[in-house]
Amino acid sequence: MATQVTLDLMRQYLERFGWSRYKAVEEPLEKEGIIHTGWRSSPEEEGFNLAIDPMVEKNCLSFRVPKILTAPLDTTPAERLKDLLVAMGFINYRIILGKFAYDPRDGEVRFSVDIPIDENTVTYEQFQHCLGVAVKMVDEYAPKLKAIVNGEKSAEEFIAEELKSEVVAASELLRLFGEFLEELERRHRSKEGEGEQEQPLTEL
Repeated sequence: MATQVTLDLMRQYLERFGWSRYKAVEEPLEKEGIIHTGWRSSPEEEGFNLAIDPMVEKNCLSFRVPKILTAPLDTTPAERLKDLLVAMGFINYRIILGKFAYDPRDGEVRFSVDIPIDENTVTYEQFQHCLGVAVKMVDEYAPKLKAIVNGEKSAEEFIAEELKSEVVAASELLRLFGEFLEELERRHRSKEGEGEQEQPLTEL
């Protein structure tokens, strides 16, 4: 049974997602073509291009965001290039789905989400998940990677900021959990004072 992931199916999913300003084109030497689309998070921003490519010959569906930035080997200071690659490696180590990649031939940095399509189809929910990951990761990390290439931030500073945000989130979670426990204890003491018999919990 061959894969059911076709260009027409991707077009249907994309329109269901709410994106209609796309271009579907044929690709030489490929059974299926490719869809070019894109997004911007605000009217002031330049935005990003997105390619949705069902590569049937390779049994893979790819969501690619090309040319997020460029850092050519011959013109990018070595320290900035090192920081860029370290930061990208750190991001890729932490995220579950998708990856940032660097092409040393021309200095292109891109993001992609690639999933196998061996003898099966892709549901709309899977399509939406992959597209959402691409948008979220690029919106979140592209400005930070550009700052590194521009010399405005080092890899060490970037990693420290990322870890700090995790610590802050964990601290807030612990605070909320502590308040929850205090409320449970308060309710327990209140029922004991009223002479009520507390009911045991029942699994649903």
